[in-house]
Order: sequence, then structure tokens, then C-alpha cells
Amino acid sequence: MKKIILAVTLLVTVAMAYGQSPVKWSYKVQKIKDKIYEIHLEAFMDNEWHIYSQTTPEGGPIPTAFSFSKNPLVIFEGIIKEVGKLEEHFEPLFGVKVKQYSDKVEFIQTIKLKAAVKTAVNGYIEFMACNDAECMPPAKQAFSVNID
Repeated sequence: MKKIILAVTLLVTVAMAYGQSPVKWSYKVQKIKDKIYEIHLEAFMDNEWHIYSQTTPEGGPIPTAFSFSKNPLVIFEGIIKEVGKLEEHFEPLFGVKVKQYSDKVEFIQTIKLKAAVKTAVNGYIEFMACNDAECMPPAKQAFSVNID
């Protein structure tokens, strides 16, 4: 009976620890000019945690990636820009030079509407958060922003 209680307690503790992500996301839209907008997806990391650039090399940690749902009213222009303090260093654990952001980073995607209408941009963010001692399993988070 003691083993069962210990196992259940351990599982609950692990579930609670992984249920609270060290990364919080915010989303907003900025109008640039007629029918041109920027989608801002900003990550805020807890102290000592970081996430990885979209350009982190293969063989390393999971790079941050974005998947946008199809929307016939929206044209995606260019690549997603990263705005933040990029840190690069060789990571012996992965055997590659990693590219990461600590504290905060903003990812910006420019879009153009095909018509002056209200719509939404939806999708998913996939990212991996690590600190100097551990990495969380890769996470996938949905987002939605309204374009007015």
C-alpha cells in the first residue's frame, strides 16, 4: 500500500511540475497600413529558462516553429522575424552551437488581407524550454488573433 501511495504522489508531483510551463505567450496584431498587418507572438520566459531560435541547427534542441491555419483571406509575406537578444553558444549536451532566447523574444509575421474584412489568424507554436539543468518536453500551444 505504501508503494502505491508513493507512486501516486510522485505522479501527481511530476504532473503538476510539467503542467506549469516556464514560458508564457502573448499575441497581438499591429496595423501597418491599409490591409497590411503584423502578427506579434511574444514569449516571456521564467528566470534561467530559454527557448530556441527557429534557426537552431539540426541535431540540437527543438527549434521554435509556427504553423498557421489556412485562411483564404490572408497572404503571409516573408519569413517570421525574431526580435530579441539572441544568445549563441556550443552546447555539449547536443553537440551543436545552439541559438536561444532568455527573458523574452518576439516573433513577427507580416500578413496582407485580400480584402478589407474582419478575420482571424490561427495556428500553433511548437517550442522547447530548457534551463541549465533540464529541458521540458516539447510543447505545442494554439493561438488565435483577430484582425479588425
